[in-house]
Amino acid sequence: MRSQKTRAKPSALSGGGAQPGDAGCRVDDFVKFLAREWTSQIIWKLAREKTMRFGALRRALPGAVSARVLSKRLKELESCGLVSRRDAATLPLRVEYSLTTDGRRLDAALRRGEALTERLRKRARRGPSAPD
Repeated sequence: MRSQKTRAKPSALSGGGAQPGDAGCRVDDFVKFLAREWTSQIIWKLAREKTMRFGALRRALPGAVSARVLSKRLKELESCGLVSRRDAATLPLRVEYSLTTDGRRLDAALRRGEALTERLRKRARRGPSAPD
């Protein structure tokens, strides 16, 4: 009988088609990861609420995210080490999500990016030759 090797499931940031030595590929993978539907909103909401149950998080997100999509995104974020999941030993089962240390670091970076975007928008409205 042939033994089957099992491979570890790649995380959402594992780099799909990146070529070794391509410095920009990791940044591209990261940007694509953040651009996935609901990813940045989940991180933003968990950063502000600290810990949330699945249903509360689903209701708190803008728009109509399906339970299936939210569950998939949370699993991806958990596999990347950005979100932690805690199962409370209660009936009915209670699951809580929160950001990990790396998730909080990512939120801080997103806030800095948000501030930079705002400065660039203001500069664009003033015109290219206007001083900062």
